[in-house]
Amino acid sequence: MSPSASAPPLETRVPNRTSKKVQGIKDWTPPHQREEMERIVESLRAGLPVDAAYDDLNEVLGDGPTLSDERIEELTERFRGNLMVLVDKVRERAPGDAQEREVLVEQARTVRQEDASGSPLAFLRRLAFSAEALLELLLDEEPAS
Repeated sequence: MSPSASAPPLETRVPNRTSKKVQGIKDWTPPHQREEMERIVESLRAGLPVDAAYDDLNEVLGDGPTLSDERIEELTERFRGNLMVLVDKVRERAPGDAQEREVLVEQARTVRQEDASGSPLAFLRRLAFSAEALLELLLDEEPAS
């Protein structure tokens, strides 16, 4: 006989919400308003963590150590994917001049389709510059917290 067969069934416990409130303990309230939560959910659905994207940008465009060939290849693939996510988000909801948005979107698409065989690092940097421009455009709409 298994141990679970001889054990009594688990009781379902329901919090007692009818008793008096304990002094000094507040009722739980959601940390954000509905609109803020919807914005956060939409950002999560975008599939692009902004902090990680800026870390990648810093690694490619910053004054850090020289990137290995393997790292260049890894970041190139990541930026190619990130550019498409950013393009979609910019077209959906970026504020400002529509012509500027379309110019940046077209540049991102063009760069993404380029051949990286000449200089992989130069190609990666072009991808990163394009991603940075799109990120900046998107983040211009974010409310200040």
